[in-house]
Amino acid sequence: MSALVRLDAVSKLYSLGDGSVLRAADAVTIEIAEGTRTALVGASGSGKSTLLHLMGAVDVPDEGRIVVDGTDITSLNRRRLADYRAGVGFVFQQFHLLPALTVLDNVAAPLVGRCSGTERKKRSLEMLEAVGLADRATAYPEQLSGGQQQRVAIARSLVVRPSLLLADEPTGNLDSTTAAQIVRLLSEVQERYSVTMVIATHDGGIAASCDDVLEVRDGRVRRSETPVDA
Repeated sequence: MSALVRLDAVSKLYSLGDGSVLRAADAVTIEIAEGTRTALVGASGSGKSTLLHLMGAVDVPDEGRIVVDGTDITSLNRRRLADYRAGVGFVFQQFHLLPALTVLDNVAAPLVGRCSGTERKKRSLEMLEAVGLADRATAYPEQLSGGQQQRVAIARSLVVRPSLLLADEPTGNLDSTTAAQIVRLLSEVQERYSVTMVIATHDGGIAASCDDVLEVRDGRVRRSETPVDA
């Protein structure tokens, strides 16, 4: 349940209104070992989120290729790309929970149309148990604290049994105490499920807990020997 991720000379370009070009990813070549937790650190606008979007096939590179678990995702057709995205776990700064659905149904949402109702419930309850919220399955998002909502979001990301989990500022909306709890939870999740995890973060606690730290600056990436201030 883990994936080797490799980016080979990957670039992503955006045309700006003044006619110039922004290289959000600039000839990035990196390898992320399977079953590890990697932090992407750097200033806002440095390209961290762009790299996550490229790895998750939310966006496509203009140059280079991306290989995940032996599959060149940059060569996939639209249907196979959709299948790939459906099997990647995503966690965001905003929790993106559906307010009209219970916690259980929010976690089960990615499985709709992919397995039976019985299997959806079983897997969703298993994931809620893993994040310590099995007793809140029938609650609604508005009845939960911010930390609990992020736990639900993490459970939802795991319910598809991903080999790759991508998190974009997962503690950005949380106070320091709750953020530390989420950092510990992410560590526990990675160890329990051996999922390859890539986290874009300004949180020094997350960076310090990771196996590897990559510093992103102006779309370029360098490996940091020690966690750096984001």
